[in-house]
Amino acid sequence: MKKNGIIAALMLGTFGLSATSCSNNETATTENASEQAIVQTVAEVTEPSTTKEVVFKKGKLIEVAFLSVKEGKGPQLKGEYFPKVMPIVIEYGGKPLMKVGVKNAWSEDIKPQMVVFFEWPSAAKKEAFEKDPRFIEVKKIRDDALSFLKLSFFEVAKNMPVQLDGSKFYEVYGMSMNKEKGHLMQKYFEKAGPLCTNEYGVDFALSMTPVKVNISGHKHYVPQTFGLAIWPNAEANSKYFGSEEYAAIKHFKEDALEKIDAWQGAVILE
Repeated sequence: MKKNGIIAALMLGTFGLSATSCSNNETATTENASEQAIVQTVAEVTEPSTTKEVVFKKGKLIEVAFLSVKEGKGPQLKGEYFPKVMPIVIEYGGKPLMKVGVKNAWSEDIKPQMVVFFEWPSAAKKEAFEKDPRFIEVKKIRDDALSFLKLSFFEVAKNMPVQLDGSKFYEVYGMSMNKEKGHLMQKYFEKAGPLCTNEYGVDFALSMTPVKVNISGHKHYVPQTFGLAIWPNAEANSKYFGSEEYAAIKHFKEDALEKIDAWQGAVILE
């Protein structure tokens, strides 16, 4: 079975804190400059106690942007790009949903500072937006400010409300199953689902499937499924993946997975 070097998790766990939850010694923490760029790019983060709810809606296109900002270019995005692009976005029916500032990036290829979620009315609207001459002109400002950008597109099978809470530990993940052994993931979930929910307080808040969107010049990230798990805190995440209960069932997941990526951090509230 193909490995991506981070085989040992669905909702991967804080690997560096538990030897039983990682198959190698890779670390994934952002540099101080990256953390500063996150702060520069977004509005001031609210107090951890602040919460709100967003709804991922059936029938809408969900865009996920993995991005990193060049050092010192945050003001360019915030002060120049967004004021110019947002009126065009709104005209096409697009709107931002949520942002996650990345602390740990458990992926070989995608190590962003932020994961940003947008809603569009449809793939056709998004494709039309990308071709609009006004956007083509202003995206030069964006491209100059970013050191990394990868896009991914999804849909939900039903309306899914997601609680945004600055005090929680957010885990965004994408995974694809092994063709022969993917069915074993169900066996893992039969045990892990109730355990995580009832004993560790995990909210499996979001599950999405990929949608094809044609955008010239972009190679998209296309996992088989994509989701979000919200943990009470990083300690709960680490405790689960270091537990005897997890050790007894993790082989189902390891055999079932072809590839998995995950990005952990805090939701950014504005």
